[in-house]
Amino acid sequence: MTLLAGSVDDRFEPFSAAYLADPYPALKHLRETAPAFYDADLDHWIVTRYADVREIFTTPARFSAANALDPLTPPCPQARAALAAGGYDATSVLTNVDPPLHTRHRRLANVAFTPKRIAALEPFVRNAAARFCEEREELGYADMVGDLAWALPALVLFQILGLPESDLARVKDGARNRGAMLFGRASVDEQVDAAGELASFWRYAERLIEAREERPGEDFISQLMTAPGADGTGDAFTRQELTSLMLIMLFAGHETTTNLLGNSFRRLLERRDSWEAICADPSLIPGAIEEVLRYDSSVITWRHRTREAVEIGSVSIPADAKLLLLIGAANRDPANFPDPERFDIRRANAREHLAFGCGIHTCLGAPLARFEARLVLEEVSRRLPSLQLDADASLTFAASISHRGPDALPVTWTALVADSDVSPR
Repeated sequence: MTLLAGSVDDRFEPFSAAYLADPYPALKHLRETAPAFYDADLDHWIVTRYADVREIFTTPARFSAANALDPLTPPCPQARAALAAGGYDATSVLTNVDPPLHTRHRRLANVAFTPKRIAALEPFVRNAAARFCEEREELGYADMVGDLAWALPALVLFQILGLPESDLARVKDGARNRGAMLFGRASVDEQVDAAGELASFWRYAERLIEAREERPGEDFISQLMTAPGADGTGDAFTRQELTSLMLIMLFAGHETTTNLLGNSFRRLLERRDSWEAICADPSLIPGAIEEVLRYDSSVITWRHRTREAVEIGSVSIPADAKLLLLIGAANRDPANFPDPERFDIRRANAREHLAFGCGIHTCLGAPLARFEARLVLEEVSRRLPSLQLDADASLTFAASISHRGPDALPVTWTALVADSDVSPR
């Protein structure tokens, strides 16, 4: 790896086993050593500090989001051929466009993604969390990811989109392949397999749009189609834009919340006083969620591009340079968060984290993610206060440069039936 201006001595290896297991020591070192540096292996300029990352998010005139969803590793010719053969035709929409187009996309999406629509989901989320607890109370163990967090956010999204629960495996598999293409470092064979599945996922999203055109309803997709009339502009999403937006939602609309739930249970249970505090006082849960988002964000990096030559921390970066923003490092920057390595659910400024971005590209689904996490933590902490991490568990994480959450999170608790025939793992 070649490092240019502002270089550090150590290699930045975001796909190494040590980094995937715990990136925070490396992120801390990078932040303390250089505000910005060039990584030739990734072909990105790395930005490490809170103030700089925040400025990039909030200054679209100088920093573009156009590359936010570009594949980290350019697809090999075979993968590109598989995408083309499968009819994959995604266009930039919402997440990876700049004003004025972004302004139009955000306005139309906001018409359909309303606080009222989110609030109406409370019974569904609470019932799902309660059912998880009731069905497993007597067992005394569970996997908080595999048994709860893996499916629940997607099923909540299905309520918004009007999709059947039978599509769950299809959507989760499609999201996994899209994540591998955008944020992973796959081999040629893995790229080709993922590209074929991604093209299939695109066709699935196309069929969703076609079905709502034929039979519109009260779901989010149907509302998007009527949004121009609702906001009075008459400026509709195109079919290609709608399909591309569905693809984004069918990935970002649940995977990051799965990670948020996994990270929340892990960090709260690691610090028993924090878990006991929210069990005793549920009003602490919203602040606890913000601290989890700061301390162990579901998204630890994001990407932008310079529109012009800029200087970051005395490091000169050229125009049209690709930037990798280390959100995980910025969220533990002592310049903004005193004693940043301490997990504190009462931290006064925890909500200043950058886990959802900020500025015009603040995550559209942030209110829904916070809402789901709060309801789940309220239900589980009330029903299973003796919950604790399985001491023998070894956590693993997907090989993604951006998205982070445990693949599984085994937990135990004091079972209600002491003479159960089933023994904890």
